[in-house]
Amino acid sequence: MQINEAKVIWIGIGLWAAAFVILLPFRSTLISDGHGWWLYTCLAGAGLGMLGLPMVGRRKAVMHRETEHGRQMEHEGGGVARERNGGGRDNGNSNGRDNGPDVGGRESGGRGRGGRDKSLDKSREKSRDKGRGRGRR
Repeated sequence: MQINEAKVIWIGIGLWAAAFVILLPFRSTLISDGHGWWLYTCLAGAGLGMLGLPMVGRRKAVMHRETEHGRQMEHEGGGVARERNGGGRDNGNSNGRDNGPDVGGRESGGRGRGGRDKSLDKSREKSRDKGRGRGRR
């Protein structure tokens, strides 16, 4: 399912702006009741939406560029990309994904699944385990 992110953001900006315009005549009442922050929330929502629009545009441009680059590599490299990805075999997986040799971490620079560094995981475990089992003092 493809979603037009820019359209969704524009709708959100419009809703936040509409809420601001609707609440603006009640500004003094909102402030006296301690709800003056509602106006600032509307402004923040619209402002953050405006900041998000260029990010969505850059993301789409990068995705398009990467997709085109992948297509070029596939056409130019021919079998090289296929050999690197397991020679085109299914490896017995029914989902069709390539779970070739780098899944175990051998070809990914000493990193396991997800590309995470195992030494960082061990240090996190040690720091997390400090103080366990001692109870409160």
